[in-house]
Amino acid sequence: MTNQHESENLTSDNERSLQTLIRAITLSQGQFSLILLRCNYADLQRRISQRLHQLSPINIHEITLPASVKTLYTSIAEQLGDTQPPALMVFGLENVKDIDTMLTAANRVREEFRINFPFPILLWVNDQILQKFIRLATDLENWSTTIEFENSTHELIAFLQQQTEAIFPGDVILNPQTCWELERAIQDLQSRGEVLTPSLQANLEFVRGLHNYLDDKIDAAIEHYQQSLSFWRQSENLERQGILLAHIALVYDRHSIINQTENQRYWQSAKEYLQQALDIFEQGQCLNLVAHYINKLCEILQNLKVWSELETLAHKSLALQQEYGTPLQVAQAYGFLAEVAVKNLRWNEANQFVQQALQILFSIPDIQPHTYSWYQFILAKAQQGLGDVAAAIHSLETARESSNHQYNPQLYISILEQLRSLYFEQGEYLKAFNFKLEQLQIEQQYGFRAFVGASYLNPQRKVINPYVAQVMEDPSPNLSHQLLQRGEPPQRTGSPARREALNIPPSLTAGLFHSTRRSSLSIS
Repeated sequence: MTNQHESENLTSDNERSLQTLIRAITLSQGQFSLILLRCNYADLQRRISQRLHQLSPINIHEITLPASVKTLYTSIAEQLGDTQPPALMVFGLENVKDIDTMLTAANRVREEFRINFPFPILLWVNDQILQKFIRLATDLENWSTTIEFENSTHELIAFLQQQTEAIFPGDVILNPQTCWELERAIQDLQSRGEVLTPSLQANLEFVRGLHNYLDDKIDAAIEHYQQSLSFWRQSENLERQGILLAHIALVYDRHSIINQTENQRYWQSAKEYLQQALDIFEQGQCLNLVAHYINKLCEILQNLKVWSELETLAHKSLALQQEYGTPLQVAQAYGFLAEVAVKNLRWNEANQFVQQALQILFSIPDIQPHTYSWYQFILAKAQQGLGDVAAAIHSLETARESSNHQYNPQLYISILEQLRSLYFEQGEYLKAFNFKLEQLQIEQQYGFRAFVGASYLNPQRKVINPYVAQVMEDPSPNLSHQLLQRGEPPQRTGSPARREALNIPPSLTAGLFHSTRRSSLSIS
C-alpha cells in the first residue's frame, strides 16, 4: 500500500520542519513573532511537541485555551500572569466554541501582542482553523510564519485502522474533532492515490452511520449500517454483525421518538433487530454483549407493553447482569421486573424489586440524578397499590425533582399525570390544576399534544439523544480508554454510570463525519 522510502521521506520532512521551527524560535528571542504550526492530527501534534522539547535549546512554555475563550490575547495574558517565557506554545484552538469571535478580536488587538508579548508564540492550527485565521484575522496572519507537519501515508492508514477498529469494542469515544481528523485522513489518502481495504471501508461505513444517527438522519444512518453489515456478514464476523444489528435497532428506536405517530411500528422494528443481535451474540458465545444490549430490548418491550415477554427477558437479564454486567445494569433488570409486577397488580413484589434496584443505585458513585426518576415513579405506583398514598406522593415529588424531561419527556408527563390524579383525590385542587397545566405545556413542547382546535403544533423542543450528550461535556479529541471500562471511575467526560443509565452502547459516540456517501477512494 505504501513503501518504506516514502514513509522515511515524510518523517524527514517533519524533522526538517522541526529544525526550521527551532531556528525561528531562536532568532525571535526578545521580540514578538507569531508562528502557526499547521497540523491536522492530535497524535502527530503530541509527538511533534515532545520532539520539539527534546531538541530545542530554548525553554518553551505551554498553555491550553479553554473551549469557552472569547479573546486570545486576554486568555494568554491571564494564563501567563507576570511570566515572560522565552517562547510560548498554545494548544486548543480547534476546541474553541466561538473561534470566529476569538480570531476577529485577536486581529483588532494585534498591536497588543507586539507590545506586551516580546517572545515567539507558537499556535497549533489545523486546516480548518488556518482558513478561518486567513479570513478573519488577516492582518495578524500576515505577521505570521506557517510551518507544516504531516503524517506519512503509513501513519494515516494506521490512524484510520486503529480508530475505526476501536469503535466496535468501545475502546474510544469519537468526538467532533476526532471525526474531523478521520475525514481529513481520507482526503489526504485520496490525494495520494491510496486504496482502502474492504474491512477499513466497512469500518468507515459504520462511523458514517454513527454520525448520521446522532444527527437524526435516520435513512442515511440505516444505509451506512447496512453497507457495513453486508461486509461483516460475508466475512462471517458474528460479533460485528450483532453490534451493527443492535445499532440499527437504536436508529429505529430514535425514529420512534422523532415520529411519534408511528412509534409502534418503529419499536417493532427495533425489537426485531435487537432480537437478531442477541441471537447472534449467543451463537458466537458473546454473553458479555448479550448482557450489554439485553436491557435495551427490555426497554423496547416495555414501550410495546408486551408484559409477559418483558418478564421472561428481565429475569434472563438479571441472571446475565449479575455475572457480566455492572451494578447499574443489575438495577435496571430489577426495575423492569418491578414494572411488570405493577402491571400485574403484584404490589408487594413490585415494591420489593424496586427497593432492591434503589438500594443498588444508592451505592453507585457519580450517578446522574435523573437516573432515579423512573425507579421512584415505579415505587410510587407500588406504594399507591399498597394503600400508602402519602408515601406515593412523596416518591412522585422526588421523581419529578430528579427527572430531566429533555431526556425522557414521556416519563416526566406520566409523573405529572400521576401527581395531578393523587392531589385531586386528596382534595388539593389547586396543586392538581397546576400539575395539569405543566403536563399540557410539556406535551405541547415535545409534540405529544399535536392538535389544538384545528391547528397543528410542531414540537418546540427536541428530545435529547443521550449519546450526543455524552461527548458535549468534553470536546477534546483524546479521551481516556479507561472511561469506557464498565464500573471504573470517569475520566474527562461523562461517567460510565451515566452512559449505562441511559442504555448507551460503548461504541456510540458523537461525530462530525460530514460525508453521507461512500468514500470516493476505491476498494481493493
